[in-house]
This record gives sequence, C-alpha cells and structure tokens, in this order.
Amino acid sequence: MRKVLLTKKLSDANLALLRSIPDVACVNVPEGDNEAFLKEIMDADAVLLSTAFQITREVLGTAPGLKVISRTGVGVDNVDVLASTQKGVLVLNTPEANSISVAEHTVAMIAAVSKQLLYYDHEMRKGNFKVRRLNLCVDMEGKTLGLVGCGKIGRLVAKKCALAFGMKTVGYDPFIPEDIDGIRIFKNIEDIFKNADYISLHMPLTAETKNMVGERLISLMKPTAYLINTARGGVVDEAALASKLKDKAIAGAAFDVFSTEPPSQGNPLFGLQNTILTPHTAALTNECTERVAHEAVMGIADYLSGRTPKYVFNKELIIAKMQ
Repeated sequence: MRKVLLTKKLSDANLALLRSIPDVACVNVPEGDNEAFLKEIMDADAVLLSTAFQITREVLGTAPGLKVISRTGVGVDNVDVLASTQKGVLVLNTPEANSISVAEHTVAMIAAVSKQLLYYDHEMRKGNFKVRRLNLCVDMEGKTLGLVGCGKIGRLVAKKCALAFGMKTVGYDPFIPEDIDGIRIFKNIEDIFKNADYISLHMPLTAETKNMVGERLISLMKPTAYLINTARGGVVDEAALASKLKDKAIAGAAFDVFSTEPPSQGNPLFGLQNTILTPHTAALTNECTERVAHEAVMGIADYLSGRTPKYVFNKELIIAKMQ
C-alpha cells in the first residue's frame, strides 16, 4: 500500500481522484500540527504539501520511502529542493493554477492603496467626513507600472492595468532579455525603481533574492511611488521599507506576504497609515484553492500511475532518468 500524506483538506472530487489509484491510502494531518506531520511523513510515498509545513534535509532523512512532494502553489521555498534532488525525490508545484487570482489581488491592491480605500473607510466610521479634502488620493490612469519578474502573473497584471487604467509597463527579469507582451524590458533593476509609479514584485524567494529590495533600491523610488508585493515577503527588507514609509519617502505599500508568517504584532509595517496588508490571501479564492489542489493532486496521481507529472520543479531528475 502506498501512502499519500495530505496537509490540507481536499474536495470530494480531488480525494476521489487519489483513491481511484490502486494500492493508495490517504492520511490527513491538521494544518499546523507539525508533530503529526513529522510522524506521518516517515513512511509516506508522496506528500501534498501546503505552506504550513517545512520539508528540510533532516525531515527527508526520516522519510526513506518518499518519492514525490507536490506543493500547492508556485513557490517551493518550504522545501529543501537540493536535498530532495540528491535523494531522488521529485518536487512538483502548480505554477499556473493561481495566476489569475494573484494577478487580480495585485491589481486590487494597486487600486486600494491609490484610492486609500481602507483609510477612508476607517476615518468615515469615526465620523471624520472632512478627511475627503485633507488627504487626497491619486489617479492611476496613464501611470507607469514596473514589474520585477515578468512571468505569467506579472504579465497578467500588466494586461489588466493597461486595459483598466491605461498604464504602460516596464519590467526587469533576468530570464527575459527582450520586450514581451507590451512590456518594455529594462536590463537593470535600478531603472525600474527610478521610473515606475507602481513597483509590483513577482519573483521567487531564493538565496539571491532574499532582502533584495532593501534600502538601496527603495531609495531610488519616486516619493509618489508605491511598492506592491504579492510574491514572497522575504524578498523585501521590511525594516528598511517601514523607515521609508514612515518618513513618507515613498507614497505607500501594499503587501500580501511577509518575511515571517504569520507576522508578529511588532512587524514594522503594522500601524503605518500608508500601507495595506492582507494575510497571504491572494491565491485563497474559492476557485483558486480548488484549481491549485487539483493540479497538486494530479501531479501525485500522474507519478503514482507511472506518468511524468506536468510540473516538475527539479527537472534534472526527469532528464537524468531519460538518459
């Protein structure tokens, strides 16, 4: 019997898909119950992994029979990919299932922080109608969107901002050397921070990108510019950003992700008027959670049925088996 460890509740349809595979038993662990997770993974063949748990080299060492990790989302920063690859464990992700939802959330944050919707709402509930003239918001029409990372999500954000607000887009992506989908590609990230009215981050968290957006880059931003992050919190130095926001060196920020999740009440972004903060919820729509879970389940189902999964993050394992 092959054991599939589930770290999130699945719909009946997705659960039925796994159970339809011969010799498969599914075991659930409650979200956040790390003790149960560490116990159940020891004899697991596959893991459907949410953001709530970490698979480190040490954890892999306790699971000699593990063959596949299927991550419910794009990022795999809670998986030691190098150790997984060395042990021959496939790491799967779902790079396209959440694109629409995250792009919509990003655009909604751009609009909300520009129009100060949460601040106005808060003041109105206190009876401060005069705030309408004391703290003016800004228009988005014709402004410049700057993308750091021009993958599918970034390009969707650019498309939506162009159609809705007539924005033009510039972008930086070390893997995209030429203009793409109406986005003018800059070769230097500094040019994005100097020229954009809105900077939207869409890159993974790696050793190279950790705290990449810090004092130096933020200092290049216009005082009227906004920083939007729906990628990974660790790519931004939150203390440096909070200092700039407090000094009004930039206009504002909207974040869905944080360097530590859940963030502590001492997070320097809390309490600042010119920020909008959401709890890593961009991909948590009704439709998206089902799409992501289905893609993650399909990856495991394909592997256990002898097929090559569609989205393999450590593709070198697939290439090695083909040679």
